[in-house]
Amino acid sequence: MLAEELNSKESRELLSAVDRMREILQENKICLPEIVVVGDQSVGKSSVLEAVSGIQLPRAQNVCTRCPLELRMKVTTGDEYAIIHSNKTSEDTKKTIYNMEDIATEVIRLTNDIAGNGTNVSSHPIYLTVYKRNIPYDLTLIDLPGITRNPLPGQAEDIHSQILTLINKYIEPSTAVVLHVIPSSVDFTTSESMKLAKEFDPNCERQLIAVSKIDKYDKGIAQKLLGEGLGSMKLQLGCIAVLNRNQDEIDSNISFEEMKERIDQLIKKLAIIQHSRIRSTFPETIEQLRKQIRSKKFELKNIPMAMTTEHECWTKFQSMIDTFRESIQAKVNGDYDCQIRNSMFNVNKDTSENINNTTIISSSQLKIAFISMPGDDHIAYHLYKFQQKFQEILCNSFSNFSSDDYKKLTMIKIDYATGVSLPNFQSFKIIESLFREELYRLPKICFSLVKDIHDYLNKILLKIYYQTFDQEYPRLIQRLKEVIIEKIDQAEDRTIERVQEILDMEKRLFTLNSEYMNHIFEMRETIDTGDRENYEQVIIPSSTQSSSVKGRNGIVDSNKIHYISTTFPPMTNQSILSSGSNEVHAATDIQTSLKAYSEIVKKRIIDVISQICYHQFITLCTLEVHKDMTMAIPASDLIRYMKEPYDRTMQRQNLKRSINAYEEALKLGQEYL
Repeated sequence: MLAEELNSKESRELLSAVDRMREILQENKICLPEIVVVGDQSVGKSSVLEAVSGIQLPRAQNVCTRCPLELRMKVTTGDEYAIIHSNKTSEDTKKTIYNMEDIATEVIRLTNDIAGNGTNVSSHPIYLTVYKRNIPYDLTLIDLPGITRNPLPGQAEDIHSQILTLINKYIEPSTAVVLHVIPSSVDFTTSESMKLAKEFDPNCERQLIAVSKIDKYDKGIAQKLLGEGLGSMKLQLGCIAVLNRNQDEIDSNISFEEMKERIDQLIKKLAIIQHSRIRSTFPETIEQLRKQIRSKKFELKNIPMAMTTEHECWTKFQSMIDTFRESIQAKVNGDYDCQIRNSMFNVNKDTSENINNTTIISSSQLKIAFISMPGDDHIAYHLYKFQQKFQEILCNSFSNFSSDDYKKLTMIKIDYATGVSLPNFQSFKIIESLFREELYRLPKICFSLVKDIHDYLNKILLKIYYQTFDQEYPRLIQRLKEVIIEKIDQAEDRTIERVQEILDMEKRLFTLNSEYMNHIFEMRETIDTGDRENYEQVIIPSSTQSSSVKGRNGIVDSNKIHYISTTFPPMTNQSILSSGSNEVHAATDIQTSLKAYSEIVKKRIIDVISQICYHQFITLCTLEVHKDMTMAIPASDLIRYMKEPYDRTMQRQNLKRSINAYEEALKLGQEYL
């Protein structure tokens, strides 16, 4: 009854369908039921397979099997023949073999084509389908290279790890049944193939052992086959003894019929296991195929279509340019909530049900967005902060013209200018000289502002650029990045020229601003009031120790000038007539003039340079860079710049191949549900 079921037309067709599905899905993730033959090198795997199939397989002293060999045995009532092929290259074609003695030669030929001449191994399988009259059941076995530990001459140094990786690939899926071929003299528990399989099947539910070479070791073999005694293993599928051909039998060419009688029990057990595994796992396999098809189609749908026309490229390009421009304008104008508004309603399509879903930002997310500190891309905010910092540093860079030290410096300058002008009329050169010393500190401060804005915009414009442009066009991205950087660098160069021009103009002391004289009058009026509580006075103390400065009217003792406040000393008639009073009066006038003029210059430089920076960096650069980006690449060149990346093209092709393979396998499998 069981034999009839195993040999029924339905069972045989189902096995053929599974074999074909396995071949179709060889490069994909769906694993179908299969029996995998593993073992150490030269343990008799080839002899077992020869006995099962009734054909001669390649034999050698070293590595025989160098590629996975999927051996499909089919019962036929007609002529016997075999078909061999591999899917490694598109040029591979199926070859029909009518003389069974030529099978070994063809396997070697195809192995050399795949793995090269020599002893290296490959993971690409060879498919060998054998149609014979004397096969009791349809059966499919996958023979893997034997485990070898020491590389042969010309063999890869990591041959051992290569073979283990290949074996793991086949025995890991839960649908695989592992047939270990282990000599009877070996401790089953120490077999390397058993150790590998236990990692994926710790309970030994899908493993069995074909115990070879039992004629060479008969001590306690019965207990060992039953999973009892030293060196045995308890397997749910059990152990079966097989009697391999010895060398004399090989030399005498013992018939395959006699060989088959020795392992008839193994063949029957394998056929039963195969039939049971296919029946139990096939429905789940079909469902996995359906899931994979849905998943791959969804993934394929999410890959943007390749653009093949100039119009398509231009439309996509302009869309990215517009998004970039609008984002920059919003951040320059202080419209920082634009991003929040755009993200509050994000419409996505549910592909599986084709229903529009609206994603809404939660209230907690909105709260965080509104109370968080300004981000790096808040251009208006950060530009103002740069200018504010510039104003503070520049104002603090000027000398304290009302200080004692500055009065001493002024009087020294007056002394150096003795003989140039009348005693009561100081040279304008003194004021120029003193003020230019103030100007020497300004370039570093001004150019620091220019550099800060340049570095900030260079960082932030590229950040916005990467956020708004599709990064899957590397050539386009690189070209436009260069345009942005060049535009910012040009703005920096122009700004430096304008700033230097402003600083050069400030070397000439000049103003039409009435505020200058207003400051002068206010300070002189304050001095003339003689308010001793708030302003300085000149007092001649009795101290004999002093430091003196030689003036044009005599000796002026700098230590005899005492101040009650930080402003300028009121000049009385008596003080003017005293020794050195002319220098003191002149110094006060110069301090007053410098203090008043510096206030005018501070405001002028701060406002003008801030305006120049804004005009050059924002008006002419940031708000105009999109035009340069548009003109940088002619429409006729966009196809070249926006050509689909090779990786994406290959991804699409691989997905299409997978979908076609899954659909072909599903169509084939659904007929046998």
